[in-house]
Amino acid sequence: MTPGDKTPSRQRLRTDLALMHEEGACLPLRSTHGQCHACADVCPVQALRVTVAALVLSDACTGCGRCTAACPTQALALPEMAILALAVPPVTGPMTLRVECRKVPTQAHAGETLVLPCLGALTPGHLLARAAAGIEVQIIDRDWCHGCEVGCSEARPEHPASHALEAAALWLDSVGSVRRASLVHEPLPLALRPAAIPPAPLPAPALDRRRFFRAALERPAGRQRSDATPMGGDGRAAYPVDARQPSPERERQRLALEHLAQDRGTAMPAEFFPQLHADARCCDRRMCVALCPTAALSVADDGAAAHLQWSSERCISCGTCVRACPDAALSLSPHGGKAGMHTLASHLRTRCSSCGDSFTPTRKPAQTTEPALCPACSKSRHFMHDARRQLFGALN
Repeated sequence: MTPGDKTPSRQRLRTDLALMHEEGACLPLRSTHGQCHACADVCPVQALRVTVAALVLSDACTGCGRCTAACPTQALALPEMAILALAVPPVTGPMTLRVECRKVPTQAHAGETLVLPCLGALTPGHLLARAAAGIEVQIIDRDWCHGCEVGCSEARPEHPASHALEAAALWLDSVGSVRRASLVHEPLPLALRPAAIPPAPLPAPALDRRRFFRAALERPAGRQRSDATPMGGDGRAAYPVDARQPSPERERQRLALEHLAQDRGTAMPAEFFPQLHADARCCDRRMCVALCPTAALSVADDGAAAHLQWSSERCISCGTCVRACPDAALSLSPHGGKAGMHTLASHLRTRCSSCGDSFTPTRKPAQTTEPALCPACSKSRHFMHDARRQLFGALN
């Protein structure tokens, strides 16, 4: 999925490393309720650290791309892997795509080959998109992952691509499709494996005179440029609601499954869609709407009532809305829902007797004889009342 024009562009986490980051899409940087450490948890060399104000990348980064596969909103990316985000056109005949680690020498490649820095950079969506296009994917296992600095280890004995393979197989089975992704064992001598992941074969940008002198000023006398600039000023990224986008990975999975289900004449699996419920404690504070990273939550206000709406297709089950709700009115289940837009709660609106704005009262009219005041006017009136009491004492 190509982000819209209003989506902030990604920037390098460090000028000397290739990993790109879009801080507005990063859950822990959006709010204190976005408690996500997926990238740091999956990093095989512990090169990423999530703090309150920034995502910190250390010198240990190998550029394997496994963090980009783990990120639920794809806030992390490697430029060389942009090909995976492109739409996959359907093929007319049999086609097999082989996926190789970049450590494998080119002369060992056979047929149509996609080269990734690490096989762990694949996601279920990448495999499903190719299955929907009629492409058989073969992930080539050269027996090099054990002992590789970003591959298998005693703590993580599973193959780096095992999660993507298993998840894709489950979704393909759920729509009755034939599995089109497999792990193919074709060992190579360990002596051929390089010690580190080779750099991506990207052409270097031309350095004109302006860029040359700018680089010379930024790095005088051989000093390294500091990359300690905090993100978002106060540690929070400015990301307007209308710039929020669905998760590219989830969109890939959904579109591929819909296509496969239609071809097989089956229904979309209920396990794909989460469930979100709002109970009677919901009182239209809209914190969930403000903090939802994919704009899955919204409010439809017709003047007479405000309706809290939720899209199960956009929801990534991050739980930010549940943690942010000041009334603990939301409950979330990651599976078993239905596709589409759902109305979670409806709140009658009334007019403020002071300013005339429409608002949702927190108390029913029968419970109070006070005039209907919106929160701002009520706060202002109570402030003035308290001020008079402090200046003139209690008034009878």
